[in-house]
Amino acid sequence: MDNLNITLKLYGGLDKYIKNYDHEKGVTLRLDFNERIVNILEKIDIPKNRISLIMADDKIVSLNYAIKNNEIIKIYSQIGGG
Repeated sequence: MDNLNITLKLYGGLDKYIKNYDHEKGVTLRLDFNERIVNILEKIDIPKNRISLIMADDKIVSLNYAIKNNEIIKIYSQIGGG
């Protein structure tokens, strides 16, 4: 089975789900071919209800987006305040 390499960048406090997360570089992940964003969230235990925006190479995508090799995936949390 082929593998994919991606860079994952987390924003809005989501970095707490990955130990020793590098805020500048993000984290490089090696994934199985045909992985989807939702699979990444499940693997690193990020609750889907915390997510407000997902981007793949600066295009907005959904949880079911099929990841491509060497993409930069950015995941943003919901931001609250008042």
